[in-house]
Amino acid sequence: MTGGVVLLASACSGGGGDDGERAAPSPTNLTTSTSADPRPTATTSNELAAYCYPHGPETLLTGQPAYRGKGPHPVQLGTDDPAGVPATQAPLPSLGETASAPPVDTYHPDPAMVQLIACVANEHKGKLVTTCQFMHHSDHYVRYVRQGQYTVTLYEARTGRKLGSTKVKGGDRYTCPAQEFFLDGEPQSQTVWISANLPAFRKALAPWVDVTKP
Repeated sequence: MTGGVVLLASACSGGGGDDGERAAPSPTNLTTSTSADPRPTATTSNELAAYCYPHGPETLLTGQPAYRGKGPHPVQLGTDDPAGVPATQAPLPSLGETASAPPVDTYHPDPAMVQLIACVANEHKGKLVTTCQFMHHSDHYVRYVRQGQYTVTLYEARTGRKLGSTKVKGGDRYTCPAQEFFLDGEPQSQTVWISANLPAFRKALAPWVDVTKP
């Protein structure tokens, strides 16, 4: 295969693939701010997303609203990968869902108003939904498409305190595209995961998001 991007024709069939395991992240090494602002709040979603990274945020955002009062409580979804991951691997609402949501709501809140952080980790296991096969000349590519299974761990943004965890499953339907683009160097055999949608997260997180806290 020569350099550049190749366009491959697709066909679907059943099959299987090997999957790895990766533990769910948890915030560690949290420290209280020593800056001029003794009670910092988040100004961007990236500051909140850092709670989901393997070593947690550099500074505890003690100025965030406390997790109390009547629900729904503003929550941000995040993953354990600071660099971001492909849409088929990220168990977060799609760009379409985000774009069609109200400017500010429970799951798309102003960062300074977030009370809860839901850290989503791919368990890297799930049933095989379909196998997509792509051919280009003598090159053969296979994508094992599996239903994603995700562990979601809830933290209070203000304290970093773990509140609990739950499970969310991704979709169980997928249609292989008629054509697909691949870059040189991409694995010829690879597993991809079907993401969960926002309604699935709303249902799973309701015991924390929708309750009234004293």
